[in-house]
Amino acid sequence: MSHIHSVPRRRRAGVAGLVATAAAALVALLLVPAADASFSLGKCQGTSITGEGASFQKEAHELFNEHFGPDYCIGTGGEGLSVTYKPEGSGAGIKAMELREKPARFGATDDPPTPAQIALMNSGGKEEGGKVVADGAEGNEGEVHVVPLAVGAVAPLINLPDSCNAELLEDEFRTVSKAEVTGTPAKKGLLRIRMPKATFEKIWAFETGFKKWSEAFPELNADADCQKPIIRVVRFDQSGTTFAFKSYLNAINPGRGWLTTYATGANETKEWPGAEYGSGGQCGGTAAPGKAADTTDQLTSGCANGNGKLVPVLQSTDGSIGYSDLATARSLGALVNPALTAEAPTTPYWTQVQNGAGTFTEPTFSATGYQTTGARGSNCKTVEFKDIPSGEKATFEDWSKASGVNSNVGFGICTLTYGLLFDDNATVYGASAGEEAKARTVKDYWENIVSPSIQGQLFGRDYAELPKSILEISQQGVEEIGWDKKSDAKKEEETTKKEGDKTTPPPPPIVTPPSNKFTLSRTTVSPKKGSATLSVSLPGAGKLDVLGTSKVGKKTLKVGHVALNAGQAGSYQVTLKPSGAAKAALRKTGKLQVKLTLTFAPTGGTASTSTKNITLKLSQKGGNS
Repeated sequence: MSHIHSVPRRRRAGVAGLVATAAAALVALLLVPAADASFSLGKCQGTSITGEGASFQKEAHELFNEHFGPDYCIGTGGEGLSVTYKPEGSGAGIKAMELREKPARFGATDDPPTPAQIALMNSGGKEEGGKVVADGAEGNEGEVHVVPLAVGAVAPLINLPDSCNAELLEDEFRTVSKAEVTGTPAKKGLLRIRMPKATFEKIWAFETGFKKWSEAFPELNADADCQKPIIRVVRFDQSGTTFAFKSYLNAINPGRGWLTTYATGANETKEWPGAEYGSGGQCGGTAAPGKAADTTDQLTSGCANGNGKLVPVLQSTDGSIGYSDLATARSLGALVNPALTAEAPTTPYWTQVQNGAGTFTEPTFSATGYQTTGARGSNCKTVEFKDIPSGEKATFEDWSKASGVNSNVGFGICTLTYGLLFDDNATVYGASAGEEAKARTVKDYWENIVSPSIQGQLFGRDYAELPKSILEISQQGVEEIGWDKKSDAKKEEETTKKEGDKTTPPPPPIVTPPSNKFTLSRTTVSPKKGSATLSVSLPGAGKLDVLGTSKVGKKTLKVGHVALNAGQAGSYQVTLKPSGAAKAALRKTGKLQVKLTLTFAPTGGTASTSTKNITLKLSQKGGNS
């Protein structure tokens, strides 16, 4: 388990240092929103807290901590404040917000919570049989904000079998063409195998014909060292990194069940095609994905939470394939392709996949970012995100459909990563002074995270800053966070009531008149009787009056009249029977053009009228009856 603590940075001595410090303090005070009035504690007057969740965010929280106490809190007396972040995985982050006894005061996830998970976080849960269920308790309810904090790339990792000759590959499957390598030995050091979509998806699905390197890439069959199994290295725990990775595979083949059977099924993201999940496998008595022998299902895990546990297993497993957030992959330096050498690399590396436009793209923004000396920054700056919630309360909405994978621009596997923050910790953990101090730090720390100055530094840590439109959503969500809001609202209501008693009485309630809108849905004419039956939908109680008239020569003939008293809203039928004069006219021609005038007067309301023209008919048989 990795803990990250904030440590104040050393500052230069002398006048220059004092000027810089004062300037930083002024900028911080100008950029940071004013404290919420519901807090009795001022900015940075809280206490140190713990957050828990996505390993994807580990490097990002190191950045946030570096600037929180020393910069954001400068001049407040809170320069020593720190946040301990535990990168235990997205599943742990969501669980930390569901269980009220957990020490974490914010969660983190790359797997945006479903409406059911949000409901459980809001109501409070307890563990039963290895699952979290509603605790049934009252007085610990809350409202959780889902707050995007950064964009990151999920890098596909390759550990080609030892001595397998990648130069046998056709240009489609290699990052450096044969022509480029020819006569340039140093270029061999840049040669990496890259993954077309269909091949990549079938390898991970454990399809027949894609279980060995020499099967997935037939050109490698000429080298016996390449005729080895492809071992899939996956996350041990419920993981947002895995969810984003499977979202990309799902974009390639939606029929596989990547986001159902293998992401939201019984074992969530820990389930993989062709592999069992349970105890007695790779991780002994602990339930995990994969059988004990790698070659049986060709799948294994790090047997502990986080990308930092997956990567070393991939590095030590010959012929393996895996995935990790870019920042963690780079922090474990063996995954960065070496500088130019005369020989092709034998160490593991990350590589290219196709984006939505079919273009092979690097996880890094810089074309040489995968090299030891290459530039940092994820290739997610231009990614097009879809299904992003909108509106003033967007952070309370469902983000589970939001996605940046398979974008037509940028890298193919880019994802948002999120914080989970309660709107008011007083209702969740109790309205004590100690809890207010923690809640104050939650708000301050996250205001620091979504500030433009900190967002601008994410790129240098192998992430990308939030797009402007999403950043504004995050800032609005963090601004909403307060303390003991229900108590404040009650006090405000009581104050308003007292002030109202001293001045003018409240206005009388507005009475909405009953609706007079009705619908004539169907008219049925009976040639046998010369009558018409009307189906009318009424909005409520009242009287319906139907009058039928017809022009016969210069005279207006009263065809018929019928009235109905309705006791409630509903669909009613009324039958307009022809008068003697109307029936006589019908016998002459067999038809009669009739104007219907329908009037509905709702009880206690104003009448409304509608007209409709119909043709009454009378058959010879009916006329003689």
